[in-house]
Amino acid sequence: MMSDGRMSFARAQLQRGDLHGAVRTLRQVLAEDPTLAEAHALLSLVLLKQKRLHAAGYEARESLKLDPHLPLGHYAQASVAVMQGLLKEAEEHLTTLLELEPEVPAWWRLKARIRNLQGRRLERREALLHALRLDAADVDTLVELGDEALERGDLKEAERRAHESLLLSPEHEGGLVLMGHVLLRRGRVEEAHEHAVWALRQDATDAGALGLMAAIQARRSWWLGMWWRFSVWMEMLGTTRATLVLLVAYLLSRVATYAAEDLGSEGGATVVETVWLALVVYSWVAPVLFQRLLRRELAEVRLKAGF
Repeated sequence: MMSDGRMSFARAQLQRGDLHGAVRTLRQVLAEDPTLAEAHALLSLVLLKQKRLHAAGYEARESLKLDPHLPLGHYAQASVAVMQGLLKEAEEHLTTLLELEPEVPAWWRLKARIRNLQGRRLERREALLHALRLDAADVDTLVELGDEALERGDLKEAERRAHESLLLSPEHEGGLVLMGHVLLRRGRVEEAHEHAVWALRQDATDAGALGLMAAIQARRSWWLGMWWRFSVWMEMLGTTRATLVLLVAYLLSRVATYAAEDLGSEGGATVVETVWLALVVYSWVAPVLFQRLLRRELAEVRLKAGF
């Protein structure tokens, strides 16, 4: 198979979630021609999906060394920078991208992701709408617009975008996950579960589909759901703030215990200590049970034929 054919095959592997296969194909291409900048850039994007940031950054830099004006190389380097939280560097590559190829929807979706991380929500939506104007049939853009609408609480628009994306590509993981979240918000848990399973059959490693399945499990079990919602909230706070919350909670429990003892209420102090101990045990046990439930669901998922 010639390099062009292998590159097309690698792109198809990446699209259907066969990341290991894509890495193998691209390494074969680079073994034959290590100066092919596009292969380095595409390999960077595959490695990024595998969360191998260091290797992805290396390949992105190699692609730009070989061809400083390669759009895919700048896209790969910007994507790595976003994952590393280096938004200034990502912005520089984005500017170059839009100068080289201003009419590619994927570059505008990248701009939307950067604006979202910067907290510039309105500009995020504007970038996505611009991407849609460039290609009204771009499924990834429709899904990201649906995700943006879902975050704003606009269920009607989110559902419309999900319908549009699935009409164009019925097996698109992002569209299935988006529709699943819409159904879950509407209380149609079983239908949401069907969409999650359908998405996982396309790609059993898809983070969005796994997140949807976890949200469904949280809805089905109220006491595990409490842990899930608390975990998501703590993650949104970030490491520093989350640590501060836990420290304050512990200090409050100690203050309440000492106050009860000072007031001569041994029973009250015991209740406070018991509640705190129960919370600690719950924080240990709930994640284990949650993962067990999730694994039980995923055991029933089978990849589509030909994956």
